[in-house]
Amino acid sequence: MQTSKSVLEYEKMHRLSKRRAAIDSKYRAFVTSKAFTDYFEFEHFYVLTDFVYPEEVESLEQFIKDYSGENPAQQVFRFRFKDGSYRYNLLRLLSKKKGIDGDTNVDLELVDIESLESINENLMSDVSKLRMFLGMTEEYAFLYNRADNMFSVFRYEQYQKVLVYNMDIDEWKQEMLDKGFIAQEDYSVFITMISAIKSYEQSFSIKINSSMRTQNGVMEPLRFCGTMFNGSGHEKLMTGRIIPEGTASQQKVIEIEDELHYDSLTKVYNKKTITEYAKKVLRERKKNRITLVILDVDHFKSVNDTYGHLYGDKVLARVGYKLKEVVGDNGVVGRIGGDEFMIVLDQINDDQILRGMLRAIRTQIKWEFADDFEDFMVTCSIGASFAPNNGTEFEDLFKKADYCLYIAKEKGRDRYVFFRDELHRESYVEFLNKSASNMANGREICELKAISGFMKKIQIDKDAAVIEMTRHMLSAFKLDSINVYYGSDLKRVYNIGLEQPHSENAQYVNTQEYQKLLEGNTYMQSGYIYNLENEAPDFCNLMQQRGVFSTLQCIIGTRDNIKGLVTFNKCRESARWADYEIDCAIIFSTVLSMSEATIL
Repeated sequence: MQTSKSVLEYEKMHRLSKRRAAIDSKYRAFVTSKAFTDYFEFEHFYVLTDFVYPEEVESLEQFIKDYSGENPAQQVFRFRFKDGSYRYNLLRLLSKKKGIDGDTNVDLELVDIESLESINENLMSDVSKLRMFLGMTEEYAFLYNRADNMFSVFRYEQYQKVLVYNMDIDEWKQEMLDKGFIAQEDYSVFITMISAIKSYEQSFSIKINSSMRTQNGVMEPLRFCGTMFNGSGHEKLMTGRIIPEGTASQQKVIEIEDELHYDSLTKVYNKKTITEYAKKVLRERKKNRITLVILDVDHFKSVNDTYGHLYGDKVLARVGYKLKEVVGDNGVVGRIGGDEFMIVLDQINDDQILRGMLRAIRTQIKWEFADDFEDFMVTCSIGASFAPNNGTEFEDLFKKADYCLYIAKEKGRDRYVFFRDELHRESYVEFLNKSASNMANGREICELKAISGFMKKIQIDKDAAVIEMTRHMLSAFKLDSINVYYGSDLKRVYNIGLEQPHSENAQYVNTQEYQKLLEGNTYMQSGYIYNLENEAPDFCNLMQQRGVFSTLQCIIGTRDNIKGLVTFNKCRESARWADYEIDCAIIFSTVLSMSEATIL
């Protein structure tokens, strides 16, 4: 079967990049690899069913619905390539899990069957070149798979792979000791190395005197350098090199050179190197866009305080590894201090693809630590800016990305924010002009001070205090409208901000559906209304009619005796509600209910 030129060009660029995505119950791809988006070349929302052959849509939906998630499953479908042609693809479903929002997410991978032959030829050529190169060295390699506990050591002679050992790792360990292949003084080091391999240590480098290569009693110093590798089917393997003394000294020189460029803990670039690189690509930028990303690990102090700094170091190492894995060829990763990382992206020129990349980073970090801790979640907050839209100088872009990181933290963590002039310029200037003392107080304390002032003023002039506070929250929380409903018919008695259609009353609060949304509280909040589509379809539909993307709603009275409702709405974009925003809204509504203001 002939392969089109555009497909061949695509495969030449991406034949080693996995075309992967994570989809929700609506088949929307909320995390994608660059190879996935490049294959389809679509610009807006990634809905998988939009690209399958029309007659196979129903079959695709059924295949995904029937997937249990216990083991990978695969089936062939025709998908529309970016040139408009439909091509046979093997759809592999890799895993199924509940997302943080309660929705069901499925990880998948697509393989273009028609291009496999050309991919295979190129891969075989690469393997042949690699084997020839390895055959020219004195190095051995090792591979360990926890699934079957098998450990293999091999080398290459010209193009031939020669197995030296292939056995259960515990049996191999015992054989090395029984046959005296390990120097007696290095027994404990050898046992430590076996433990590092079996526990899938992120990376290690251990020197041992051994005769495992010579097998004639002549000991030689060997350096075992291991690292964890994620296989194609989500399985994890331990692989590495065994370097004899002749090249170990050369390896030491390389390691010393690496120390000048790399962070020894996380194996990403150090602050000096990543900063110099960012400045260099900004100077040399032509038409492509350069994105500066600042990432901070959420709740990292809790990790150190609870589990100790050694475990904290392991968390940082895993974050560095995951960032390199997600970013891939799209950019460069560096650590700039503590739990902060900087990423320079130079292959992303589209806002939607940038959102996908930032979302992928956030999601993958969250998944990496999803089952590690009981009392808190290790997530990340991300700020980004890009040239030339937000500036062309490194210092300017760094400050703006750092400001966006500050916003992400203040909004409740576990999110990304990238700088947009129309949205952030004014507040950014205010941010820069604030005194150090005001900055130290933090946004949360400032807002609590504002609510405290409101509580004092309402004792003097109720209506003036209510108007002043709602104006403050409208601006400070970047809201589009605040509505107050009161009375037996729950009619709207006060509004500030955007006039929304179909907002005359709030009688929906008496429905059973709304009571479930309250979950026993006197308020409900949703950062993204469409997530309630299955749980509360009528409420979701009403909010859509009113043009609401995010809402925070507080009851006046009690759940059993609802006297009124205050709604805080965002109608231009969806965004999560920060904890301090929820606290202030609850306090405001409670004080309002006791104030006997004339608006009620």
